[in-house]
Amino acid sequence: MERVATLWIGKRFSFLEHLCLKSFADVDQKPIVYHYGDLEDIPDYIEARDAREIFETSEIYRDPVARSVAVHADLFRLKLMQDTDYIWVDADAYANRPFETNQGYLFPKANLKRRRMMNGVVALPSDSPALKKMCDFAFDSDLVPPWWAEDRRKSYIDIFGRSTVWSLPLSTFGPPLFFHYIYDTPEHDMCSARAELYAIPLRYRKYWNDPDMSALEFLDWQNKMSVHFFGSWFRKIFMDREIAKGSLVDTLLLKHGIDPSDHPL
Repeated sequence: MERVATLWIGKRFSFLEHLCLKSFADVDQKPIVYHYGDLEDIPDYIEARDAREIFETSEIYRDPVARSVAVHADLFRLKLMQDTDYIWVDADAYANRPFETNQGYLFPKANLKRRRMMNGVVALPSDSPALKKMCDFAFDSDLVPPWWAEDRRKSYIDIFGRSTVWSLPLSTFGPPLFFHYIYDTPEHDMCSARAELYAIPLRYRKYWNDPDMSALEFLDWQNKMSVHFFGSWFRKIFMDREIAKGSLVDTLLLKHGIDPSDHPL
């Protein structure tokens, strides 16, 4: 069986991460969780590893304003795919069944209108041409996004002098990068249907805590590979709010034996 892996920066998981990580273990696909030594909450259903095996760095890249570690995770994801054959999964991706690639590929169909490709669940072969180009941009370039219009590129350099991971927009190494280097290439033909990996689109997030789970039946989410809970939105919904009995989240927590009171958000 193929392996799934993620990165966690912090001392503990909330009940969301416990639920999602446990969901993999419960379909016999024990997840690998890389960390930089600060993780104290290590349940027996994960395999914890040193993140420096993949991405040795003197510091954690954090957004200077929001203090988000998303950029560091994005860079780590590229290194992971370059050096292993693991499937990257965000820690808020829930597994209905084991994740499987198609000849090393697992990613959703790109969104042409928004020029984005979601990368919360993604795998590319280590010899993927698109992966090489993404890594070349991220680790060996002037870091000025080639998908920007020329006037934007010029204005950006006029303002900042040079580009760095701290001055770029937070999502640069995420969905826009993947869209630019994969869409319009033969590799995009290896995509999965978006609903297979994101069975409950974010626009239906109100149903996560709806006590009537039948409201979700039209999505046939149980028969898809994964449900993505979009952690920042999940926290907005459930922070200081009771989980409704019989709701999707309540049902899944009970199924996997996760007590939210033991792991607050």
